Amino acid sequence: MDDLLRNRLTALADKYECPDFIKSDPVQFPHRYTLKQDIEISAFVSAWMAYGSRKVFLGILDILHWSFDSYGVPYDYFIDEGFCTIDISEKDKCLYRFYKWGDFLELCERLNLLYREYGGLETIFCKEKNLQDSVLALCRFFEGVNGIPVPESKSANKRLYMFLRWMIRQDSSVDFGLWKSFPASELIIPLDTHVYQEARKMGLTSRCAADLKTAHEITQHLAEIWPDDPVKGDFALYGLGVDQ
Repeated sequence: MDDLLRNRLTALADKYECPDFIKSDPVQFPHRYTLKQDIEISAFVSAWMAYGSRKVFLGILDILHWSFDSYGVPYDYFIDEGFCTIDISEKDKCLYRFYKWGDFLELCERLNLLYREYGGLETIFCKEKNLQDSVLALCRFFEGVNGIPVPESKSANKRLYMFLRWMIRQDSSVDFGLWKSFPASELIIPLDTHVYQEARKMGLTSRCAADLKTAHEITQHLAEIWPDDPVKGDFALYGLGVDQ
């Protein structure tokens, strides 16, 4: 990587990784809470919903979080089965794009089971030797839930890796750094359309598919700048893509 590109990415990452980033991003919802379990749950649901029209899914997430808060905090909503108040006759109605209310109910039931049996999402990850094996373990636990990648998927798993960025990266004004189980150096960039397009323009990948292999390739290039924290480059590529 030449010095010009290195300096540009560094400047862009510093520009976009700031508190103002939170206001228009789904990470705003877990930032409403202070306890680890509430942040985890809010972050997982917010990442699950984060695709398509930002304006629309942020509005739906706001409604869902209003329901969580009506029980006090997200943890109470899930552990006390507040989601059971949703009319089961509504389960086939559209929640958002290809999600139905029944998909949300299934996600809620699986989260309820996970917190009752394991105490938290991080516990699933601690059981494995590395982050990639842990991603597979999480996918297996949620297997069959619409919106969760199937195990061994070749997709970029953008929403899941975004959730992990929130949980693992330390010393950030945006990300929480709640999980100590894995270093940020093991993270893979959350690859969406904006990130992929900017990465191709900058020569960080020449691949034609925005898949997991491409995400690994881009992450390896970013590690030339931030070897201990390569996904800091996500702010540079994503922020620039949205602005343009």
